[in-house]
Amino acid sequence: MTRLANISILFSISAIAASFGIVMVHLFARPVGEAITVSFTAMCTMIFIHFMLTRSQEKSAVSDAVNRLEERLTVIDDDVGNLEGRLAGVEHNIPRRTREEIDPLFAEVEVIGSLVKQMAEAMADMEGRIEDQGVAIEDQRAKQAMLQPQPAQRLASPQTMNEPASDLASQAAAAFATGAAKPATRAQEPYADLRSPEVKRPAPRLHHPNAALAEEIRASIEAGRVDLYLQPIVTLPQRRVRYYEALTRLRKANGDTLEPIEFLQEAERTGQMAAIDNILLFRSLQILKRLATRNREAGLFCNLSTSTLVDENFFPSFLEFVRANDTYSDLLIFEFSQADVAVMSALEYESLAALADLGFRFSVDRITDLRMDFRALADRGFRFAKLHASRLLLQEEDLAKSNIHPADFGSLLQRYGIELIVDHVESEGAVLELLEMDIRCAQGFLFSPPRPVRADVLQGAPNPRPLKKEAS
Repeated sequence: MTRLANISILFSISAIAASFGIVMVHLFARPVGEAITVSFTAMCTMIFIHFMLTRSQEKSAVSDAVNRLEERLTVIDDDVGNLEGRLAGVEHNIPRRTREEIDPLFAEVEVIGSLVKQMAEAMADMEGRIEDQGVAIEDQRAKQAMLQPQPAQRLASPQTMNEPASDLASQAAAAFATGAAKPATRAQEPYADLRSPEVKRPAPRLHHPNAALAEEIRASIEAGRVDLYLQPIVTLPQRRVRYYEALTRLRKANGDTLEPIEFLQEAERTGQMAAIDNILLFRSLQILKRLATRNREAGLFCNLSTSTLVDENFFPSFLEFVRANDTYSDLLIFEFSQADVAVMSALEYESLAALADLGFRFSVDRITDLRMDFRALADRGFRFAKLHASRLLLQEEDLAKSNIHPADFGSLLQRYGIELIVDHVESEGAVLELLEMDIRCAQGFLFSPPRPVRADVLQGAPNPRPLKKEAS
C-alpha cells in the first residue's frame, strides 16, 4: 500500500510539473526549453518536499514505538522485581519449615539405626557361637566317616550313557572316562609370599561326603546337562559391556538347577571338577569365537578350580588345547578365588606360569583380605581383582582393620597393573559411590543377572577337539 501511494504521488507531481510547462508556453508565450526547465525544477522541488515530510512521519512513528517499548520494559522490570522479592521470601521460609518437619524424622531414623546395629551385633555374636558348634559337630561326623569305607566314584564312559547328550558333553565325558575321579592332591605347605605374615588363616572346614550329590553330578556331566551362563561386566559410567563372566550350572534329571555353591565342594572331593572345567573351557572358546565373528572384543572370565591345575592326567592336555587356541589369550581370563590363591603351592604356580607364558591372564575374586601381597600376584600374571560392593562401600570391620582404606584399594591395585572390578552391584546409589571412588568396571544384578547361553549359539560354532587324557 505504501509503495502504491508513493507511485500515485509521483505521478501527481509529474502531472503538476507538466501543467506548469504547458501554462508557460500557451499563456505566457515562453520558449519551450524554458518551460521544460521550470517544469523539471518544480517537479524536483515537490519530490524533495514529499521526501522530507515522509521522513518526518517515519521518525515520529519510530519515536512513538520506542516510547511504548520503554514503558513496557519499565512495567516488566517492576514485575521482575516483585517476583524476585517473592522468591526470596519463599527461599527463606521453605527450608526453615522443611527442617522443622524433617528433624524429628531424622531423630527417629537415628534411633532405629542404632537399634538395628545393636541387633546385628547380637545376631553376629549368636551366629558365631552357632558356627563354632556346627564346626565341632562336622569334625565329629568327619572322623566317623573316615572310619567307614567310602564307595569309589568314577565317571562312566560315553558308551554307557542312557540319555542323549550334545557333542560337547560327549567329548567331555570321553576325555574323563578313566582316572578323572581321582581327587587332586595339593601340597600342604602354602606359599607365604601371597599372605601377610600377621594374618592367621582359619582351619578349612571339612566337607561331609554326599554320595547322592556326587552321583547327581556325575549323571549331569555324562548326560550333557552342564549349562553355561554369562553375566556382563560393564564400564562406568557408560555401562558398555567390556567383559563377560562364564558361570556353570548343572541340571538334574528332573530339571532342577544346581548352583555352584551346592556342588563345588562335592565335585572337588570326588575329582569331577576337571570334567566340569573341561566343558566350561570348550564352551567359553565357542563363545569367544562367536563374538569374534561379530567383531566384538569383549573378554571372557572363566572360573577354574585349583584342582584342575594339579591334575596330572588332565592339565597337560588342557595346556595343549589352550596352546592351540592361544589367539584368544588376550580375551580369555582364568579366575580363581582368593582363598584358593592364598593356599596355592609350587605345583599350582608352575601350571599358572605355563599358562602365563602363552599370554593368558588371571583374576582373583571373592577378596576378603586386603593385606594380601598383590604385587606378587601381579608378577605371576594376575591382572584383575574382584571385590564385593558391600565390602568396598560399607567398609566392613574386617576391611577397616587393614593397612589401606577400602576406598584407596583400587589405586593400590593400579600401581601393580591390576584392574579392580566391583561385583554384586545392585543399586544406583552404589554406582554413584563407585564413580566417586574412580571405579571404572562393575558387575551385578543392576546391569544384568546371569543369563543362559542359547543352545543354537553353542551349536553354531565348531566344537573344539576333545582333550585326551594321558595314561595314568
